[in-house]
Amino acid sequence: MVRIDTELLSKRRVAEGYFELRLRWPSGAGAPAAGQFLTLRARGGGDPLLRRPFAFASHDAAEDEATLVIQERGSATRALATLEPGAKLDLLGPLGRGFAFPERGTEPVLVAGGIGVGPVLFLRASLDAAGVASRFILGARTAALVPESLLPRGAGVEVRTDDGSLGTRGTAADAVAALPRDARVALFACGPKPMMAALDRIAAERGWPYQAAVEEWMACGVGACMGCAVPLKGGGYSRACADGPVLDGRLVKWD
Repeated sequence: MVRIDTELLSKRRVAEGYFELRLRWPSGAGAPAAGQFLTLRARGGGDPLLRRPFAFASHDAAEDEATLVIQERGSATRALATLEPGAKLDLLGPLGRGFAFPERGTEPVLVAGGIGVGPVLFLRASLDAAGVASRFILGARTAALVPESLLPRGAGVEVRTDDGSLGTRGTAADAVAALPRDARVALFACGPKPMMAALDRIAAERGWPYQAAVEEWMACGVGACMGCAVPLKGGGYSRACADGPVLDGRLVKWD
């Protein structure tokens, strides 16, 4: 983990309320893994005191760049969405535990919903770079919320929308449930809790491993404050920032 003073290189709207931020990521900061995150605040503005956590959506070591996908949810993210190229940023990262590659002989099935698209896109790119084929499933309420320009190219990409306005009508969990029960699948996911809970039920029924990147509000981002505690089925908690964000989804108490 390092603290970095850097700058915003570009910003673009990728869906209704969603933006991709491209920023300078110096080589000396280390290479983030899919599923890891950083904490960020703009320098010299009136943004809130606490940093905001965002998952890496990509990393390009050759260009010393990284991207984030953010959603306008409150005052801090609205302020970030108004930044222009050249804006100075104060970062801390890479933080947390990322996704582990699947065991040989299993089919990685990557599932994204909402702001969870960022880390899942990064995982898809990492698997592609390693020559590992995967299936990518994106779920959204409606077409306006689908970042089509970010979707992976190639085979094995499926979009599900609740209203059928893009792709197939239904949820991302419906697409996973439609897979053969006897398939050797490894699930990887990030998205809203109802989706994550539905995937947990499928994984439990079929004995599939399930790596889940949890979404929790974080204050410190380094495991000190316990503000991002995730309840576990067997009792106790895990810290999303330090023990995760990627956890064994079968152990998390989603409901």
